[in-house]
Amino acid sequence: MRALLVLLLPLAALVALAAPSAPAAQERANVVLIMTDDQTLADMAALPQTQRLLGAGGATFNRAYVSYPLCCPSRATALTGQYAHNHGVRSTTPPSGGVEALDAERALPVWLRDAGYETIHVGKYLNGYGLRRRPTVPPGWTDWHGLVDKSTYLMWGYSIHENGSTRTYGDPHVEDSALYQTDVLAGLAVDAIEAHAGEDPFYLSFAPVAPHGELALPGRTTQPYIRPAPRHRGRFATLPLTDPAYDEPDTSDKPAYVRKLRRLGPRGHARIVRDFRARREALLAVDDAVAAVVAALRRTGELDETYVLFTSDNGFFQGEHRIPKGKYLAYEPSSHVPLLVRGPGIAPGAVSDQLVANTDLAPTILAATGAEADGPLDGRSLLPFARDPALRSARAVLHEGLVGGSTDRDAGSARAAGGAGVYDAVRTDRFLDVHWRGGGRELYDRVLDPAELQSVHADPRYAGVRRRLDAALRRLRHCSGAACLAPVRAGAPRLRR
Repeated sequence: MRALLVLLLPLAALVALAAPSAPAAQERANVVLIMTDDQTLADMAALPQTQRLLGAGGATFNRAYVSYPLCCPSRATALTGQYAHNHGVRSTTPPSGGVEALDAERALPVWLRDAGYETIHVGKYLNGYGLRRRPTVPPGWTDWHGLVDKSTYLMWGYSIHENGSTRTYGDPHVEDSALYQTDVLAGLAVDAIEAHAGEDPFYLSFAPVAPHGELALPGRTTQPYIRPAPRHRGRFATLPLTDPAYDEPDTSDKPAYVRKLRRLGPRGHARIVRDFRARREALLAVDDAVAAVVAALRRTGELDETYVLFTSDNGFFQGEHRIPKGKYLAYEPSSHVPLLVRGPGIAPGAVSDQLVANTDLAPTILAATGAEADGPLDGRSLLPFARDPALRSARAVLHEGLVGGSTDRDAGSARAAGGAGVYDAVRTDRFLDVHWRGGGRELYDRVLDPAELQSVHADPRYAGVRRRLDAALRRLRHCSGAACLAPVRAGAPRLRR
């Protein structure tokens, strides 16, 4: 029917391109956004069907980043097209974050509903949904199937609030193949496509939880990080974990939080590898779910008129820079995510090296649907870049880490940040420049050091680069709307052969 958009980052571009709030009136496509949880870019190796159907069948963005690598702020950015300093969701729990911190009346589903779209959600919503207050259908959604916290993080025994009533699926201690969470969510997504095909255009937000870790189960002496679907268990039992930043030997150039971390050791290494393999195996069910969604679109005649976007809310550490697990920081494993976009006008197999961000997701969806936001957007539509992979702009990406300091009142969010502290950073095609509250700086030249093993913040050859990035960060940390899209040209260091 109309075009399904697998939602990703908002990209509309250079200042020469349309303003981020301007709709593409000629489009009234369906859109499907598939967002996994804690999936790294490298984890795409476990998703061959997704790569074939969406990547080879559309566009792959090699340089896609999340602005705030933490679940709730990142998902709020996808819903609003704004950086966290504008949408106000700064953490995972109150008072600075969680589902209560989002102004849900001023977000994507409301804008789409007002434009005549059916709006469907299946899976994870924002952290704390249904935990502190009874679950209800959030504003703007016309067909709702939201996982209820904390059961969200159980592959069996989870609860889903479905259009006004809550149902629990299975028992956490009984691994019933028919009730595996990812498969059940996939079935609900397929049912929604079949129910809404041929009617008004629709937007489907499909948010499986894998490969996020599960809650600890009472009474178990050994606890898997996440339980894969029974049919996939053991598939990656011998898969090695290889990353050049793994258990980094010299962290003297890193901030205090990283410098204090010890080498991982045999026990730590064994746990990380075990969890790494379980995460990859859990993603195999997501791969099946993506294939089922695409098949349903094809079966109902909607595929050619639908944009499908695939991405993750953030990445995840698995021993890189000695960090055994977690996210929040701006380093590659935490902030670099997959982004695939298939849809009308996008040539199969297109590959873009344009730097994009999750601030671009909502603008992309608005451009595909003709809907309008009710305020400024900090991102831009991805569609021009997906349709013309050679298109480039010099827009930078702002990273924010706004919890974790000793004065933060939100203890839960401080734990989520792992005690790392508060920072902001600017990312360009070549550089990552991180500034820490209270002092401390990191600067990585990713052309020469893609694994971010050696900060060059004290190297005098980068003095000019530092000055230009300082100016860019001063502007970006408080930017709003079009001001967030201005080009940043950091130049190059004065290196001698």
